[in-house]
Amino acid sequence: MNLSELIAKYGDDKVSFQKLDDCVDTMNMTKNGTKATFVTPERLNLNGFEKLGLIVWLDRDQVAAIIAASKAGA
Repeated sequence: MNLSELIAKYGDDKVSFQKLDDCVDTMNMTKNGTKATFVTPERLNLNGFEKLGLIVWLDRDQVAAIIAASKAGA
Protein backbone atom coordinates (compact mmCIF):
# COMPACT_ATOMS: atom_id res chain seq x y z
CA MET A 1 0.00 0.00 0.00
CA ASN A 2 1.33 3.45 -0.81
CA LEU A 3 0.73 6.69 1.09
CA SER A 4 -2.01 8.04 -1.21
CA GLU A 5 -3.95 4.76 -0.89
CA LEU A 6 -3.63 4.88 2.90
CA ILE A 7 -4.89 8.47 3.05
CA ALA A 8 -7.74 7.74 0.64
CA LYS A 9 -8.91 4.80 2.75
CA TYR A 10 -8.48 6.74 6.00
CA GLY A 11 -10.35 9.75 4.63
CA ASP A 12 -8.59 12.78 3.23
CA ASP A 13 -10.84 15.05 5.29
CA LYS A 14 -9.66 13.35 8.50
CA VAL A 15 -5.94 13.87 7.89
CA SER A 16 -4.11 16.92 9.21
CA PHE A 17 -0.54 17.93 8.59
CA GLN A 18 2.06 20.08 10.26
CA LYS A 19 4.95 21.59 8.31
CA LEU A 20 8.23 20.88 10.06
CA ASP A 21 9.48 24.33 8.99
CA ASP A 22 6.71 25.88 11.10
CA CYS A 23 7.15 23.81 14.26
CA VAL A 24 10.86 23.09 14.50
CA ASP A 25 12.37 24.00 17.86
CA THR A 26 16.04 23.22 17.23
CA MET A 27 18.11 21.87 14.36
CA ASN A 28 21.67 20.60 14.49
CA MET A 29 23.85 19.15 11.77
CA THR A 30 25.38 15.80 12.73
CA LYS A 31 27.71 13.47 10.89
CA ASN A 32 24.65 11.36 9.95
CA GLY A 33 22.30 14.16 8.88
CA THR A 34 20.19 16.78 10.64
CA LYS A 35 18.79 16.33 14.13
CA ALA A 36 15.53 18.26 14.50
CA THR A 37 13.26 18.66 17.50
CA PHE A 38 9.79 20.08 17.04
CA VAL A 39 6.68 21.08 18.95
CA THR A 40 3.31 19.56 18.16
CA PRO A 41 -0.16 20.15 19.56
CA GLU A 42 -0.81 16.38 19.47
CA ARG A 43 -1.42 14.86 22.86
CA LEU A 44 0.84 12.24 24.42
CA ASN A 45 -0.32 9.23 26.45
CA LEU A 46 1.33 6.09 27.83
CA ASN A 47 1.33 4.47 24.38
CA GLY A 48 2.91 7.45 22.60
CA PHE A 49 1.07 10.15 20.71
CA GLU A 50 -2.72 9.74 20.55
CA LYS A 51 -2.50 10.09 16.75
CA LEU A 52 0.11 8.40 14.58
CA GLY A 53 2.57 10.83 13.04
CA LEU A 54 4.32 10.15 9.74
CA ILE A 55 7.18 12.13 8.26
CA VAL A 56 6.80 12.62 4.52
CA TRP A 57 9.45 14.45 2.53
CA LEU A 58 8.33 16.30 -0.60
CA ASP A 59 10.20 18.50 -3.03
CA ARG A 60 9.71 22.06 -1.71
CA ASP A 61 9.54 23.73 -5.13
CA GLN A 62 7.06 21.21 -6.51
CA VAL A 63 4.75 21.62 -3.50
CA ALA A 64 4.91 25.43 -3.86
CA ALA A 65 3.98 25.09 -7.55
CA ILE A 66 1.06 22.76 -6.74
CA ILE A 67 -0.26 25.16 -4.09
CA ALA A 68 0.11 28.16 -6.40
CA ALA A 69 -1.72 26.34 -9.20
CA SER A 70 -4.48 25.35 -6.80
CA LYS A 71 -4.92 28.94 -5.64
CA ALA A 72 -4.93 30.22 -9.23
CA GLY A 73 -7.64 27.76 -10.20
CA ALA A 74 -9.82 28.49 -7.14
